[in-house]
Amino acid sequence: MTARGEPGHGRFGALLALAGLAFVVAGCEYLLGAPFPDEFPSSSPIARFAEGTATIEIDGGDTIELTQVVEGAGIDSMFGSTVRWTGPDGWSMQVMGAGAEEFGMGSAYLTFDRIDDGEHWTTFDPGRCIVDIEVADKDALRGSATCKGVEWYDALGGMMALEPSPLDEPKFDAEVTFEATP
Repeated sequence: MTARGEPGHGRFGALLALAGLAFVVAGCEYLLGAPFPDEFPSSSPIARFAEGTATIEIDGGDTIELTQVVEGAGIDSMFGSTVRWTGPDGWSMQVMGAGAEEFGMGSAYLTFDRIDDGEHWTTFDPGRCIVDIEVADKDALRGSATCKGVEWYDALGGMMALEPSPLDEPKFDAEVTFEATP
């Protein structure tokens, strides 16, 4: 699977698309009498993950090893994966969307986060990474990603703006591998 998005609009666009889909599906039943079930489909768990690692190899720089999977990580039928790995120096990475069965919007995407000198940095444009999913099922989430021109944003400050501004930090390229298991 690959993840590509318009710069600066990836995460917001995915959430907006999902909200729009829910509105359309729910509205069709009431307005058009479409043959939808009595209730909107509910999500069911496919997997829960407790162990795993992720490696972020920064081009021309450090290699970051993330050795802990955050509690609650897993895959569900409606939204796919929500798996976060954490490690030293405030780094974490999350892979979302892999393995969705019901509404599978077709692509997984990842974000990086970093706590640096009391500031929370995040990446805003998941289109900067091409994510390849090897496995996304009850036994594992495993894959890799190639990221180009990734920019940091202030997660607590300007992210609510329609056009958030990147931090004054250098862009970076990275090669990523990840795995999570029960």
